[in-house]
Amino acid sequence: MKHFLVKLFLFINLFISIAVNAQPLHFVLLSGYYQDDFWEPVEDFAQQAAKQLDIKLSILYTNDSKREMLKLLSKVKELNADAVIFPNFSRVALQLMKEAEQQQIPLLLFNSDLTEPNKQLAGKPQQKFKYWLASLLPDDHQAGYLLGKHLIEQARQKNFADKNGTVQIIAIKGTIADTPTRLRFAGLERAIKEDGNSKLLQSVYAFWDQQQAYYKSQRLSLRYPQAKVYWAASDLMAIGVNNELTENGLRQGKDYLTGGVDWSEKGLAAIKQGKISTSAGGHFMDGAWAVIMLYDHFNGSPLNADSFYQFQSPMTLITSSDIDLLLPHLESHDWKNINFRLRSKVFNKHLKEYDFSPASILEELRKAQD
Repeated sequence: MKHFLVKLFLFINLFISIAVNAQPLHFVLLSGYYQDDFWEPVEDFAQQAAKQLDIKLSILYTNDSKREMLKLLSKVKELNADAVIFPNFSRVALQLMKEAEQQQIPLLLFNSDLTEPNKQLAGKPQQKFKYWLASLLPDDHQAGYLLGKHLIEQARQKNFADKNGTVQIIAIKGTIADTPTRLRFAGLERAIKEDGNSKLLQSVYAFWDQQQAYYKSQRLSLRYPQAKVYWAASDLMAIGVNNELTENGLRQGKDYLTGGVDWSEKGLAAIKQGKISTSAGGHFMDGAWAVIMLYDHFNGSPLNADSFYQFQSPMTLITSSDIDLLLPHLESHDWKNINFRLRSKVFNKHLKEYDFSPASILEELRKAQD
């Protein structure tokens, strides 16, 4: 009887151990706002990746608040999550890293980078903060550059330059505290410099808000009637510009050009309707890529300084055929046609480097459509 009880006890312990180990990984994604035009597709895409990898993914909303983000870190501890995917809202990343280090919570920074001064203080992932595992950041500079270059080239093709051949430009930026604002605008400045005969008349902040962009462009169009290009750091702000100018009898593509960044559902629909010229994007996919990186990290392919801990996701301009592929999925919130396991090193043993390019997703959607 004694031996039977010992064996039973060992069997129960083994069963409990297996059950505990079989529990899926649990990650938390800190998102911006509930049902936001940009953040909702980020969440949808990441949730589909998590589902295919059998990961529990909780979404917590920061409302772009520094205080709220720090509160949510305590919530993460309560949820017993294995890792947190977070953006640098309100320049809070460094403080969040310090708090997470004390609480031993693994982090992956995505979407928006540390400010330059804080980069010096934080170092690189896993140097000063060992629980900061990696960074996955979009090429915002490239997005701003491609958008600026496209709008300038289109303006020249449509003879929107003034009598001196100069293309006059207005820039509608996001929020002063956000790294994407600075990088995207720097990309525009590069495009202007390369062109050699374009002029930035004024840049203003519209806080990523469509209505703010509407009001700002209202004043700017009166101040600079010669402006033919309205570069905007987001799709929604570009739509705000269009709404104001069309109310004054002007037509996008005929009297002026505007374009944005994000590949948002509203942005792509606006391009199809001729309300904005183009959009640069692809970075709404980054939440899913962060999920895959963390999954691999916890399953035998660790993120460390000797292999891979910093990644920049490419951003590209949308084409009309891309819109026809993407828009139905953005509208339906359905991404099950994407095989996220193929992009994991755990499931694809021959994979040496991650391919997180928007082009690969578009190609997979194209094949599924055929």
